[in-house]
Amino acid sequence: MTDLKFCSPEDTPSQFTSFDGKIPQMDVGKTGKIGFLKLTLESDSQRNKTIITEQLSRVPLYVQKALYYDETIPSMAHVFVLSPSGGVLQGDRYRTDIELKNGAISHITTQGATRMYKMNSNYATQMINLNVGKNCYLEFLPEQLIPYKNSRYYQKATFKIDDSATLVYSETIVPGRVAMGELFDYDICCLKTLCYDDKQEIKFHDNCILEPKNEQ
Repeated sequence: MTDLKFCSPEDTPSQFTSFDGKIPQMDVGKTGKIGFLKLTLESDSQRNKTIITEQLSRVPLYVQKALYYDETIPSMAHVFVLSPSGGVLQGDRYRTDIELKNGAISHITTQGATRMYKMNSNYATQMINLNVGKNCYLEFLPEQLIPYKNSRYYQKATFKIDDSATLVYSETIVPGRVAMGELFDYDICCLKTLCYDDKQEIKFHDNCILEPKNEQ
């Protein structure tokens, strides 16, 4: 279930093929290069709060227990997605599957900015699948993406949202490590977002491809 094929997008843009080379150190698919996280959150009526009912992870992706620190919405589960690497490396393939059921309410974010480290070989990908069920509410607000010099990153986010549910989602990408003199020095960053309703009808499709070196 957490093999390389399962955690790799099937529609990686053609712009990445020129970077699809073997990595001298830890190649694609090796231990530590495939990250997987699956979470299911549901509303617990007895405890009057949203809880994690299913959790499966493969390092470098994992979460700790849900927190409940918002006094205005005490039933909301706050979840932080963690990674010991603090970012993505060349050859990394990440996948995150999150589902909300039974009126669950949750705020999910990352431990900090996602750093796309410098890449000499290959590229990195991440799949994000969000399924927000009936009467559920999800805020999925990761911290910003910071592309380092020569980094290559493809992210595919797919949402399935019930007509009665709400999803608040954002994605922020900065020009690079500006303080280090890196300003739009990455090779390519592609962010693809698809949203479907509960009838599998597409609601919107956004495809952002940034290749700053080709614009100069």
